Amino acid sequence: MRSSPLKSPDRRRWLGAAGCAAALSAAGALGSRAATAADRACASGSSRVLVLYFTWAGSAKAVAEEIHRLLGGDIARLEPQEPYPAEYCATVDRAKAERESGVRPALKSGLPDAARYDVIVIGHPIWSGDMPQAVLGFMESQDWTGKTVAHFTTHGGSGLGRSHDTLRRLQPGARLTEPLAVYGWGGVRDLSSASKWLRRIGLLR
Repeated sequence: MRSSPLKSPDRRRWLGAAGCAAALSAAGALGSRAATAADRACASGSSRVLVLYFTWAGSAKAVAEEIHRLLGGDIARLEPQEPYPAEYCATVDRAKAERESGVRPALKSGLPDAARYDVIVIGHPIWSGDMPQAVLGFMESQDWTGKTVAHFTTHGGSGLGRSHDTLRRLQPGARLTEPLAVYGWGGVRDLSSASKWLRRIGLLR
């Protein structure tokens, strides 16, 4: 079932002024770069949060929805205009051909304007050791300079692959937090790593 391009929750659980001290304390353990990101997020007592995800089998969707439940804000799915096949091997073949030819599959329109947000969470599966070409093309079109960017992946054993280095190269002006890699082969069995990660990087008290 396809989700709508943009959803807004009735209830927001993003950090308020009372939680900023805890957030800054957690971020401080990660170093000045992350602490600066948390400081900016907390400066006005609240922040605008956008969760973006690309999914094929549903693992990245599950993690993204858990993060959205915890942080509030808005959530949107990066969907290619031409859907990938439901069959695994056919999707692998298409993804391999896209990477080898340098194709950036076009995404469906209707995505929110990232410029309106202070904090962006971006997640995707690892394909051939990196982010999918559709995500790569999207990231090339974005400028997240000055924004706090939290990056997660789902994988079948490759962790982050090269994706975090790719993200850092494409968004050199963003404040990247510590990334999260979630094992998702056959589905995500434990979502608790999401809340632990958000607390560790100072986005959740």
